[in-house]
Amino acid sequence: MSEAINTLQRLPELADQCYNEKKFGFDRILVATDFSPNSLRAVKYSVQLAKRLGARLTILHIVPEPSALSYPMEGIPPEEVAGWQREAAKRLDQQVAEAKREYAKVDCLQRMAFSPRDEIVKIAAELPADFLVLSTHGLTGWKHFLLGSYAEKILEHAPCPTAIVK
Repeated sequence: MSEAINTLQRLPELADQCYNEKKFGFDRILVATDFSPNSLRAVKYSVQLAKRLGARLTILHIVPEPSALSYPMEGIPPEEVAGWQREAAKRLDQQVAEAKREYAKVDCLQRMAFSPRDEIVKIAAELPADFLVLSTHGLTGWKHFLLGSYAEKILEHAPCPTAIVK
């Protein structure tokens, strides 16, 4: 019984202890967007969460690099890939501008990668992010079985607590 009372008395101290060897807190929130309606909901949720916690919010977009399987034999012209990046940057800037109307501490990051899900995990560790917000497209049944879920794969490897917004 005295051990339980001792633990209760130490709750404030225990709350300040580290999570995975770092101080527990939400100073930086990372949200990934692919500009889908579900990811727009995740961005809006993240803005509100960052605002309530006083955290910096980084909106991340990964432009998928074309793989050998995703283009014809002659390849994809570099100008076309550059066009994808410009279009994504424009859409990302629009999301940041909209988010900044509600909360000032918002920035963005755009990268290009073969595996968006691996890149999201990598960036969450590099920043470092204290909290990661993802969206899901809500695939079920055979589609989920065949295609899997990016959100699930990211969740398995995320270096920080993660929320998935539907």
